[in-house]
Amino acid sequence: MTHVIAEPCVGTKDTACVEVCPVDCIHQAADGSSEMLYIDPSECIDCAACVPACPVDAIFAEGDLPAKWAKYTQINLDFFASGGPGGVAAPAAAPASGGSAATPAPAAAKKAPEPDPLVPLELSAEEMYRPLSVIRDDLSEQRKVAGTSSRIRKSPTFVGLVAAVVLVFVFAVSNNLSKAMNSSLYARISSVATGTQKPSLIGDEHTISRKVGKEEYSAKVTDSVFGARTLTLTAPTKPFGDDLYHNEEKFFASLVNQDSRFYYVFIDKKSDGKLDSVLKVREFWSKENRLLGRYQKSLPPSKELQSLYQKAAKTLAARLGIEKSET
Repeated sequence: MTHVIAEPCVGTKDTACVEVCPVDCIHQAADGSSEMLYIDPSECIDCAACVPACPVDAIFAEGDLPAKWAKYTQINLDFFASGGPGGVAAPAAAPASGGSAATPAPAAAKKAPEPDPLVPLELSAEEMYRPLSVIRDDLSEQRKVAGTSSRIRKSPTFVGLVAAVVLVFVFAVSNNLSKAMNSSLYARISSVATGTQKPSLIGDEHTISRKVGKEEYSAKVTDSVFGARTLTLTAPTKPFGDDLYHNEEKFFASLVNQDSRFYYVFIDKKSDGKLDSVLKVREFWSKENRLLGRYQKSLPPSKELQSLYQKAAKTLAARLGIEKSET
């Protein structure tokens, strides 16, 4: 089976296919008068190297030639039957709208010189039966035109997306590795609270509480893949000053079954022992353990509050069994 050049070549005559043909079987009239290129069926070795090289997709295996261009098999034959490149004139290609092929031109009065004898190609079986995709890549490299896959790999958008994914992955790994390597007392309290739970993308919240005597300490830990492991430690304390009392204090004083609870909320955003913020809280509870009201005030971290936080953390850690209690 040979290959055939069809109608899309008419008026185009791009010679890229000529350059890649290993047996030099693609020709046109020597004087350039032919409207298209032709494949000599007696010389074509059916290697298909010309198919991907054609910029207008005009070359087909004879068995794959579309029915509307079936006549081009005969047109290619007629060109070489009438003398080929050395003939007086090449037959005009059939018009796109249909009709019979043009009448072959008469043979040239002067015989064309005999071509040099063909030298057999020394090709291995692997070289003769290479996949079409490999042939396309080879042609693209020869013509210095990057293939589709190469263009995708070199696309700035594609490279940027890959880089962004890699950076996010590296950050997530390093972020969670730093949490695992944090061996401070506060990190160990956080580890007890999270237990064996792995951090999620949106973040999870874990809480533990322990009583020390009649006082209750609690630790709330929030953790996510891309965020810090934040420790919020609640520690009971003695009554505060007047800055945290309601201006209608007489109302609560009149309640016989009313009780006040006082505590600090220490917020450590990296579980490293360094305070980021503090809340001073007073709550009103009924004897039936029903919350009546809450007043709170934000405080900037200070040395005194830092000391209170560290003491509370050690007290809770001792109750959790991860640090000896101070006597």
